[in-house]
Amino acid sequence: MQGHVVLNPDELGQDPAVGMDLAHALGVRHLEIRTAYDSNALVLDDAQLRKIRQLADERGLRVAALASPLWKWCRPEAIPGKVDSFGFPTQVPAEDRGRWVDRALAVASILGTDRVRVFSHLSVGEQTESFLDDPLLRYALKSAQRAGVRLLLENEPVCTVAEPAPLLNVLREHTGLGLWLDLGNLYEVGHATAGAVEELAPYVEYVHVKDYLPQDDGMKSFVAAGAGAVPYGELLLVLHRLREGLPYALETHVRRNPGEALMRGAAFLRRTVPGGLA
Repeated sequence: MQGHVVLNPDELGQDPAVGMDLAHALGVRHLEIRTAYDSNALVLDDAQLRKIRQLADERGLRVAALASPLWKWCRPEAIPGKVDSFGFPTQVPAEDRGRWVDRALAVASILGTDRVRVFSHLSVGEQTESFLDDPLLRYALKSAQRAGVRLLLENEPVCTVAEPAPLLNVLREHTGLGLWLDLGNLYEVGHATAGAVEELAPYVEYVHVKDYLPQDDGMKSFVAAGAGAVPYGELLLVLHRLREGLPYALETHVRRNPGEALMRGAAFLRRTVPGGLA
């Protein structure tokens, strides 16, 4: 079974047509939607979402996943650190959260995808909430099942579930939840090893690929996939051996010449994953 490369149009800006044209030129047929038209996908109106779907259809592309910001939040009284939430609030009252879950499923339907990313609450010291025991998660999983959608948990360092052990605890407890594995994030938390990937592999349904070089000041210099410090040469081989046919989504975060970074990243993935990627 052959996997495929996924491209996020907003890596090239807020006009989704530009990124879609690059995807078409690279022979990439699958998209991840996160933001467009200067808004998070969850706050776009239905007409804007239908336009995105139309632009994709015109180019023979399909939306593989909605990169939603669900659970990348804390209570209004908590103070999060610096968080990239891609145009979505990081402080969300409990009474509003179910509405956002419903909206994410509606957005996925309009875009024509059956995968929706979720996070696991922002880590905010003593006010940090538990994702494992969150009743909203059970509601979301039941609603997603009815809608024919898979909720996939990303291992995000600024959130509560980022390392292999807590990831496995949540995935074993909530069997309707899959894993949106970000290998760059796994490297950031010190667990980018063959052993960790082997443990997590049975739950992986989607893969984020980004690469960077750590800086002396603790910051990251993002580079094209394969040109940084993340040991993709080892990790991709292990993951493919255990889980063939996965989608591999490029999330470069490269600000200078992002198009070139995406081209180089797609080429790297296609030559590194055994059997290549569509």
